Amino acid sequence: MRRFVILAATAAMAFLFTGCFGGEVAPSPVRPRLTRIETLGNQCFRITSSLGTSILTNPYAPKTGGRTLPSPLKADILLVTAERSDANNINALENQPALLRGSVGIGCANITGVPIRGVPSYRNPEMPSADGMNLAYTWVMDGIRFCFVGNMDRLFAPDELSQIGAVDILFAPAKSLLTSSERDQAIKQIRPRLLIPMGKGTWLNGDVRKIESKSFSLSREMLPTQAGTLVFSK
Repeated sequence: MRRFVILAATAAMAFLFTGCFGGEVAPSPVRPRLTRIETLGNQCFRITSSLGTSILTNPYAPKTGGRTLPSPLKADILLVTAERSDANNINALENQPALLRGSVGIGCANITGVPIRGVPSYRNPEMPSADGMNLAYTWVMDGIRFCFVGNMDRLFAPDELSQIGAVDILFAPAKSLLTSSERDQAIKQIRPRLLIPMGKGTWLNGDVRKIESKSFSLSREMLPTQAGTLVFSK
């Protein structure tokens, strides 16, 4: 198994957050800003910036997939992609974070300095409905562009891709309705630098690195120059 090629960069870089705020992400300082990515099982992750701002994704009901969320559980921002018991257990949190879900999650928001965009897709695009909607979220944290797609039952349409924009780290379901060839096409569509599969199953792209712990920290400068996959083994 090959290791990622780590890019050491000292020059400041600025990247545009496509389509939402029209501004540029602040250049990285000489000292890298580390973002912490923690897996809590299934599609629940906690992503914490170098300033301590945390985003939690898709908290699930107890015993989902044989897993139970830790307690106490807190976050500053909570993202829910769909109204399912494996994704919308908001009562699992001890505090009351800023919550994006359903129609409230569609479009652009800036929460505690984090620019977030919710891009809706529908199981049946010709007959969009609330119960058939899935929200993909994009945000920028410490200069890294994240995309969390929740469940992925079909490929993204061109207008949805234009809203998602450029992606550095993609959270995608390890098991979905997509065929193997459709998964390859999805990667070509989104073109992430790093893929993080969610839940049980296999979805790999490029070089693979396994993380034995439940968390991992990285900066923008540590992103692989070639496409890769980060797999949490716990």
